Amino acid sequence: MNKEMQDLSYEWWVKLTPLWKKFARETYLCGYDKEDLVQECYLQLINALEKFDEALGVPFESYYKIQLYGWRANQNRKKRECLSLSEEDYQQLSEKPDGELSVEEQVENQLLFEAVQRELTEMKSIDESIITKYYIESKPLKEIAKELNIKYKSAEFRKGKMIKQLREKLHSNIKASGLF
Repeated sequence: MNKEMQDLSYEWWVKLTPLWKKFARETYLCGYDKEDLVQECYLQLINALEKFDEALGVPFESYYKIQLYGWRANQNRKKRECLSLSEEDYQQLSEKPDGELSVEEQVENQLLFEAVQRELTEMKSIDESIITKYYIESKPLKEIAKELNIKYKSAEFRKGKMIKQLREKLHSNIKASGLF
């Protein structure tokens, strides 16, 4: 990267700080911590600066925002968000490389698992079926829609809505508990 591009990227980075901070704060992706997300925001800024075309008539801020949210959507599609509902699967995901969990991590895992289970029981049965079949049984959404005799778009909408609600409830429960 040349000096001019470095200066330009720094200038935009500072100017767009509220945007990328908000994005990093509201983004929950498996395998990414806050520092990773901030770095990805910077990489997306560099990418946006290289590809931006003023002739499109779109402000750069909007273009960058589209780049960020598009990147997150692609990551969600690729990873299918790491939501596991079986305790064994959750334990495997959260184990350290040496296979041992600290007492604190075991308690956190158990609390999170119980919270997810509680929230699932409060969902409508069709929504619970969609979430379970999609994330646990790894069935394609088209197949789930066919099984439940609903339209694909309806299944897609319900899945997205339930994941968003589940994420918000868990996040608010974690904040309210003061444990994390």
